[in-house]
Amino acid sequence: MNFFDMNLEVCNLRAEDEPSLASFTQSLIEIAAAAEARGSVSSPTAALNAMRLPAIALDQHGFIDEVNAAAEAVFDNDVKIKDRRLFVRDPAARALLKEVIDQLRTSPRRNPLATDPIIVQRRDKMPVIVRIWPFDGAAHVPAQEVRALLTLNALGPKPGPPAAILAKTFRLTPAEAKLACVIARRASPGIAARELKISRETARNQLKSVFAKTDTHRQSELVALILQVE
Repeated sequence: MNFFDMNLEVCNLRAEDEPSLASFTQSLIEIAAAAEARGSVSSPTAALNAMRLPAIALDQHGFIDEVNAAAEAVFDNDVKIKDRRLFVRDPAARALLKEVIDQLRTSPRRNPLATDPIIVQRRDKMPVIVRIWPFDGAAHVPAQEVRALLTLNALGPKPGPPAAILAKTFRLTPAEAKLACVIARRASPGIAARELKISRETARNQLKSVFAKTDTHRQSELVALILQVE
């Protein structure tokens, strides 16, 4: 089984959910590094992007070497790239991140880095949990001199699968699939109607059709089903 044959539903688990998942994510990163070294994928961040895991590669000087698309989707005014470094507005988190960067610049590769998660508070959104994953030993990527990966877990509602996939999976019409995407964010039919610029009655009728085609009866059941689709 190659790297991309892994069950994506399993790989989408977040390392912060319980301690065992942190070890699981470390294993994923080591596999990504090995895949990159063999030429199976273009980079570790690209491999992790396939699993919707936001990742940033840092070089031995603490500069950003690469950012995957999943990480770019997390960036905002509170978490962003500035002068080739990860910038966070939260002062406490920024100080902790600076400590890690300083370790990258001054510590030999064989020395362990501080790997406690950094909680980045945001002004208008839920926090982002930043984890540091050192590349050493089996996970060393000498070709790119990648010293560590940062993974980002932006807390809050996660986007559901694309409408096109929902349409094919459950034989929904394009309009029903768009509604299902909004409902997957746990939005009410009224909010969905406003976002999609349709009447409430149309939204309710489309939702009834989605319930029938997915064999669900409550919105919570529908959301749980939709979020299983990858």
